[in-house]
Parts: sequence; C-alpha cells; structure tokens
Amino acid sequence: MEFTHGSYPTPLGDDGVTALRGVNGAALTSVTSAPRTARLGAPAIPLRTVTRVGSDGAPVIEVYGELDIVTAGPLREVIESVAENRCPIITVDLAGVPFCDLVGLEELVKAADRLASRCGRLPLANPPSSLRRLLQVTGLRRRFHRVVGGTA
Repeated sequence: MEFTHGSYPTPLGDDGVTALRGVNGAALTSVTSAPRTARLGAPAIPLRTVTRVGSDGAPVIEVYGELDIVTAGPLREVIESVAENRCPIITVDLAGVPFCDLVGLEELVKAADRLASRCGRLPLANPPSSLRRLLQVTGLRRRFHRVVGGTA
C-alpha cells in the first residue's frame, strides 16, 4: 500500500527513526535502523525495519539484517511502538533476516507473549529456514499465531 496524497516524512528523533505521516497525523510507514558491531570474522549487517500496512489493514514489520544480541533491543522497541497503537495483530516479516540467534528468537517469543496478554497476536512471515527449524524443534512455533513462508 502506497501513501502519497497528504503524506510527508517526519523525522522522529536522532535515533534514525522516520515516519511517513498522513493528513490526520497517524504514522503510516516507519523506518528504523540500528547500528551493529561486526562479529569476529564476519561483516556487520545492521538491522533495519520498515513498518507498513498489510493487505488486511494490519501492520507488518519487515525486518532486514541480522537479528541477534546486538539488534534484538531495537526490534523490541519497534514492536512495542506499533503495539502501543492498540494493534491486536502485528505480522513480523523476516524475509530479509539471514541470521537469527537465540537472543533474537527470545525477543520474538517475548513480543508474542506480550501481545497475547493483551489479546493480540504476532504472526511470523518468511522466517529463514534455520529459524523455522528451531521453532519446530523447540516447540516455540505454537507461541505464534501462524508461521508462514509466503509474503505477508
């Protein structure tokens, strides 16, 4: 969904967060990025998120980059920010995530639990095969409303 009429980008702070706001001031799309340090011998892939409105009208958070101990906190902040708008269902699209460690997985589980406590859900879309397998083996897959491989 693209918003052009009456929309303008608004910087929200020095933390790299920008939102596209509509005429009524509601955030329609937001982009965040989190710097990260390189792991030994591996190039750093910073975390970037884009929040958009899905085809069903619910928010979709697209995640790009590695989800690990360094970037899990910024993702938590994005999910909490979207949830503050009383959105009962927030889909997290992980198609752009090449790597997710246990801290990243833990953050996703905690976010799903926080939403569930408010009668919400956190479906996952397009998780990498390694994360999909980890969800299956650990039994954590059931903590999410659905885990889909197609586009959200």
